[in-house]
Amino acid sequence: MTVVIGVFRIQRATSFVQALNRARSAAYIIWKIIDEPSKINNHSEIGLKKADLIGNIDFSNVFFSYPSRPDIPILNGISFNVKHAQTIALVGSSGSGKSTCIQLLQRFYDPYSGSIIIDGNQINQYNLNWLRQQIGVVSQEPVLFHTTIRQNILFGHDSATDEELHQAAKIANAHNFIMTLPDKYETQIGERGATLSGGQKQRIAIARALIRNPKILLLDEATSALDNESEKIVQEALDRAAQNRTTFVIAHRLSTIRYADKIIVMEKGKIVEEGDHETLMKIKGVYCELVEQQRLRQAEEDEDEEEEFEQKDRATSMSFCDRVRSNSLDVLSKRASTIISSYLFACSGEILTKRLRSKAFRAILRQEPAYFDQENHSTGALCTRLAIEASAVQGASGVHFGIIFQSLISMISGIILGFVFSWQLTLLIMGFLPVLLFGSISRIRLTARFESKDNKILENAGKVAVETIQNIRTVMQLTKEDHFYNEYCQLINIIYRSSLKRAHLSSIIFALSNSITFFTTAAFIALGAFLVDQNTITFQDMYMVFNSVAMLAQYANYGKGIQAAERIFELLNRKPIIDNESKDGATITNLSGQIDFDGIYFAYPNRSESIILRNLKLSIKSGRSGGGKSTIIQLMERFYDPSFGSLLIDSKDLRSLNLQWYRSQIGIVSQESILFDMSIRENIAYGDNSRTDIPLDEIIQAAKNANIHHFIQSLPHGYETNCGTKGTQLSGGQKQRIAIARALIRNPKILLLDEATSALDSQSEKMVQEALDYAQQNRTSITIAHRLSTIQNADMICVIHNGSIVES
Repeated sequence: MTVVIGVFRIQRATSFVQALNRARSAAYIIWKIIDEPSKINNHSEIGLKKADLIGNIDFSNVFFSYPSRPDIPILNGISFNVKHAQTIALVGSSGSGKSTCIQLLQRFYDPYSGSIIIDGNQINQYNLNWLRQQIGVVSQEPVLFHTTIRQNILFGHDSATDEELHQAAKIANAHNFIMTLPDKYETQIGERGATLSGGQKQRIAIARALIRNPKILLLDEATSALDNESEKIVQEALDRAAQNRTTFVIAHRLSTIRYADKIIVMEKGKIVEEGDHETLMKIKGVYCELVEQQRLRQAEEDEDEEEEFEQKDRATSMSFCDRVRSNSLDVLSKRASTIISSYLFACSGEILTKRLRSKAFRAILRQEPAYFDQENHSTGALCTRLAIEASAVQGASGVHFGIIFQSLISMISGIILGFVFSWQLTLLIMGFLPVLLFGSISRIRLTARFESKDNKILENAGKVAVETIQNIRTVMQLTKEDHFYNEYCQLINIIYRSSLKRAHLSSIIFALSNSITFFTTAAFIALGAFLVDQNTITFQDMYMVFNSVAMLAQYANYGKGIQAAERIFELLNRKPIIDNESKDGATITNLSGQIDFDGIYFAYPNRSESIILRNLKLSIKSGRSGGGKSTIIQLMERFYDPSFGSLLIDSKDLRSLNLQWYRSQIGIVSQESILFDMSIRENIAYGDNSRTDIPLDEIIQAAKNANIHHFIQSLPHGYETNCGTKGTQLSGGQKQRIAIARALIRNPKILLLDEATSALDSQSEKMVQEALDYAQQNRTSITIAHRLSTIQNADMICVIHNGSIVES
């Protein structure tokens, strides 16, 4: 009998082999990442750290291609030098190599050949962290982190005083708007600065760069998101900040760089002209032509042509064959029926996980934008929920459910059989049964309670990790790798300490539960031996009773599964305030595009005390164009509903219209265009998802109208070229033009343009603006533009101040 019990215990232990195999698979990938060496090690303490960096910079015959596309040269042997305290401006069309120079100076990459020398030393001779601390950067698409305004600015200089903080904000023209916020500098700005406008984000980024007091200042379209008044003030501040430090400037508006000490004109990775403004104007070359085209008022695109390694999530999954292998010992000890049942339960668990992930992701897509503004619904938190909790539900399903189901059936049928073979032994075991159940239930409740707390912390850790990885370049610029590493470690240490506490409590309950099991077994054997000795029952009867009711299956992961299931179903059952999948609502047969804002008040849900729009009254007739601001655009897309008042489309309240139909009538080009990780052709065709197959001729025509066709044709794979995650394989101007083509192919009734040409060089802007002017004919359009020249032909221009229209 003792041998039987031992074999029974060994058989139970084999159920954990599956978990061990999963752990081995995960550990292999994690250790591979940990052991992979970095070509540019920012944690190394090796390298020069000069007492005082002067700022003399020399590019000498530099060649460079991005690792992800080594066949496409970006820099072709460029050479130039910059002296201390000089301001150098880089000018050129999209993809000419301007922003690449900025990235090489920050040593995100090393040149393939040639050299970059700073103060007489090769750039790779300097300690990397120290070098980056000497550099201040303001980019066209500023990255802010999910914390307070104060902390975001202090990322530039941790030990700065409040006085220095306020001074930097004042110079960047950010102090006044910050002081109007309820929490002022302690205002939480949300994920990616979601609660702030583009201009506000850029001003905070400028303050963050200025507070560092850098020796080298890199300005990549630092004022592109500012209105004219703010730009003038901030540009004056930047001009003052550039004094006594080496400054690199990339700017669309050539008027902002005319006083640069040196202007370098780039084309296809080569320097075609070099000199100051007056010299270049006299030779009447490329620069002069650009200035004349702009007439010192229009903008030139000098956006990033940066190309990043595509960061793809890596995952492993165990096939069913792996599961069979992981339980191969069971084959030796279980009947064929047990193998089949385990296989089927494993299948059901995998299918459930797949369905839950699919439905949870669908539920996330269904939510309104205000849902994502909440801190506990950040990207990291939701990704963690999708990745972990759907799998954790298997703890209450699949193989575990099979074990539990078998145990319950065995217990019920076993009790019946037990009374048939020996009522004495059965009563003995039933006496211990409540204690056994109490131990199992206690473990389930303990696990569920700790999982609830741990999951919240794990979501926060996921949020930190996702935000850091998504914005890794900014993290490197600010040399804040250790800051986010420590923040992440603090969160997982909380989970670690919680796990230790849980382990102590769980081990006590587990030990008591198992002790009762052994006591039950000992009592069972003692009484059974006595009954066999008395010839009351046979040994076979004793074995039958033992096999029927002696032990219950383990419930180790059941609590975790229940807790995960509760959270998943909470998401699945949430009804969004603005349901984009609802079939309800009217459609308008012939939408003319008349828009009326009738006494609208609005405040963002997460900042309800800050009124954005106040009694807004505006009427836009069909086919007319007008100028507005970003909040109006978001209301037009029905990302939010007005707090009070009505938004009417063709005299019908927008809330009464079918949302999917309505959004299909709108085309939009935003300031920060997002492309998907698919081909250029698919990205453009995605603009009209009412058709399953869009002819290539239409796609090409849309690309021609957006002045991107020739560039696409120059790529090795043409329209089949992959854009990369968020379009990282393309420059900013190229992304913007593809986004314009995507909007035009829809042929929308209402066109929303939020700085649609802000990232274009003057030549492309002129052609695209003509295309947009043509596209706006016979349709209602709303345009947001900082350059007033782009809206001077609008039928109506509205000047909005403090949420109200002051002029129209």
